[in-house]
Amino acid sequence: MGRREVRRFKKVLHIRTVEREITQGELAVRLQEESEILGRISDIENRRDSALADFCAGRDEAVSPQQFWLERQNIDVMERDLSDGRQELDLCRGRIEDTKAELLARHQNVQLMEKYVGRLKERADMEMISEEQKALDDVTSMRYLKNMRREA
Repeated sequence: MGRREVRRFKKVLHIRTVEREITQGELAVRLQEESEILGRISDIENRRDSALADFCAGRDEAVSPQQFWLERQNIDVMERDLSDGRQELDLCRGRIEDTKAELLARHQNVQLMEKYVGRLKERADMEMISEEQKALDDVTSMRYLKNMRREA
């Protein structure tokens, strides 16, 4: 009974460990996604800042109102892209926090299962030692009885 129970719970422990590893992988993917979003936001901010500097700079040549309007529209598009990127970043960070919480729960679950399996293994080992000791005692008793009969 003891060894089978240990094997069964070791399988459960293995499954929980694999689940934890999968969640660790998910967290790594989400962190990479966050990094990519931050990179895109930084690129957009740099382009926007450059476009704003160009827009506000004094110009030597005459610029048509249509050119000003087009430049302003370009800046507005970049602002919308920044806003969208920041919303995406907020969602990504929410998923990261959720994944971290899930990973913590899975890690605690694995630790509990490791302790439980350890106690089961100790108990199974003690049962096996006890059974072996009983068997040795039986052999010793039989030898003692056999020696006593020979002497009598």
